[in-house]
Amino acid sequence: MHEYAPQASQKVRFTSVPGDPAQVQMLTLDNGLRLFLSVNRDEPRVYTEIAVRAGSKHDPADTTGLAHYFEHMMFKGTDRMGTLNWTKESELLNQIEQKFEAHRNEQDPARKKELYTEIDKLSFEAARFAAANEYDKLVSAIGAKGTNAYTWVEQTVYVNDIPSNELERWFELESERFRRPVLRLFHTELETVFEEYNISQDKDFRKTLKALQETLTPTHPYGTQTTLGRGEDLKNPSQTNIYRFFDQYYVPNNMAVVMSGDFDPEEVARLAQKYFGSWKSGTVPVFRYEKQPELASRVRRDVYGNEAPWIEVGWRFPGASSQEALMLPLVAGILHNYQAGLFDLNIIQQQKLLEAYAYPRAYEDFSSLLLMAKPRDGQSLEEVENLLMEQIDLLREGKFEDWLPQAVVRDMKLGEIRNFEKNQGRAGALTGAFILGIPWVDFTGRWDILEKVSKEDIVSFARQHIRPDNYVTVYKHQGEDKGVMKVEKPEITPIEVNREGISDFAGGFLAKETPYIEPRFLDFSKVFQKATLSEHVRMRVVNDKYSKVFRLHYCFDMGKTADRRLGLAASYLPYLGTSTYSPRQVQQEFYRLGLSFSASCQDDYFFLTLEGLSESFDQGVSLLEHLISEARPNAEALANPAAKMKNQTNASY
Repeated sequence: MHEYAPQASQKVRFTSVPGDPAQVQMLTLDNGLRLFLSVNRDEPRVYTEIAVRAGSKHDPADTTGLAHYFEHMMFKGTDRMGTLNWTKESELLNQIEQKFEAHRNEQDPARKKELYTEIDKLSFEAARFAAANEYDKLVSAIGAKGTNAYTWVEQTVYVNDIPSNELERWFELESERFRRPVLRLFHTELETVFEEYNISQDKDFRKTLKALQETLTPTHPYGTQTTLGRGEDLKNPSQTNIYRFFDQYYVPNNMAVVMSGDFDPEEVARLAQKYFGSWKSGTVPVFRYEKQPELASRVRRDVYGNEAPWIEVGWRFPGASSQEALMLPLVAGILHNYQAGLFDLNIIQQQKLLEAYAYPRAYEDFSSLLLMAKPRDGQSLEEVENLLMEQIDLLREGKFEDWLPQAVVRDMKLGEIRNFEKNQGRAGALTGAFILGIPWVDFTGRWDILEKVSKEDIVSFARQHIRPDNYVTVYKHQGEDKGVMKVEKPEITPIEVNREGISDFAGGFLAKETPYIEPRFLDFSKVFQKATLSEHVRMRVVNDKYSKVFRLHYCFDMGKTADRRLGLAASYLPYLGTSTYSPRQVQQEFYRLGLSFSASCQDDYFFLTLEGLSESFDQGVSLLEHLISEARPNAEALANPAAKMKNQTNASY
């Protein structure tokens, strides 16, 4: 890594990583707040994330769901924002906090109900002094879009996409919001959290995730707690614990400001110091966890729900910064990459299962390799598991192409290139590395390690870690789940809030002017290049000289309206070989080149799309046109899409 100073007279010195494709400039303020800045001039907007290293694993064991609930409350304002009379409102909010503590500690159901009635009455009174949805109004006033937040196992992240001329007002607004949030309109927001929890009880993917984590990490919060929390804890919230949580974790040395877009890093550093520099750092509690018991045999869990059945399989590994976790995306890519993985060629291409995937899940303390598959009609879940484990055996035996590991790495790099074309992609990668405790120099340098991984290394890794005697399999059956617990919503009096009034803070904020953005207009005669290749073939080209990837569309002026069989052809084409290549070899060759192709059919148009690494453009075009002109029928592969099309046709009459 090296330091970067745009001007010698400036005191700000950014840290950067040589060769970093996102050209991230990093700075740590004196109070520990981290800045991760990636300039992208494509449009006059800035994608922002404020990341806090606090998630559901940090929830107190007796107040699970707290981190997620607090995320909701971060939109309610402070003692200056969102209040019409803080003196009167604060008196009522203090009483509400004490009532919630009494309610939480009360064991008598009748008295608990009485206390909630008192909370409801006080909340109705306090709501009269709240400026409704003021944060949303202010952030909308600066032209923000995508305003949101999310909580997961180890993070809570607050998101905005803002115009580039609104940097200062964004910093002012966010510094006020994070200064000291107020838990106003608390019990009404609880209704929203209850509803989210209740809906989640019918989401089968949450059940399988819970079953996996309970078995892989049985004494770690990954397995003992969920992000939405336990129903009993949600019914007995503690405002006091929430404020304590904020004081412990929402400190600058546990947070990062991540920005990608059109801005001057020097200006951002100055604004960060102005609006966040006075914050005091804190002592963040050290998270400690037990060593998890080894899995010495296959463990099966069964869950039930309304959705169609599937299975998930998981192996546990050390945390995200470990060498083992570094290998997992590569191993998963050998198994499944949508084109040339063992699952793709031996299961999907041969239509043995409806779906089959392999993917890593990286957490700070433990990671996992996961498989997921859905059966075809008439298949048992045992058959699905056996098919997956057959491919694991092939992995352990090294029965895959010698070139496949490097092709997977190339495909991973291609995915990152595409991801980094968007501000959100860059910000997401930076936030992920920060949350997982992975230095950016290590994140960008992982390619140097992965490119040296050989087939023999992968086989050795699989034989050591991905065994038939150390995994968890979850069977998701279609059927009634008798263990579902839903939270009954308490009786709440509809509150009356002032939707017109604004706080003094909001008045001053809205009165401030922002710099004007000078528009830049494209000259379409220069942006679009046109050519006629033959009497019936025209070409249109838009060139991005900075991009390392391309996307090529063949557009045919006919679709399902002209011939319904074209819809079938779009589904059929990926399963075809040629006079030279088998269907398997076609997919392998595209993947080896860092390319993919697809076909789609609409009512009036048929599209063939080729995309991938620019360096493989010529070879890719040759291969695709060879496939189009030399395709050979595959009767077995035709049966399933034909049957599907027939069913769709019958259903329309």
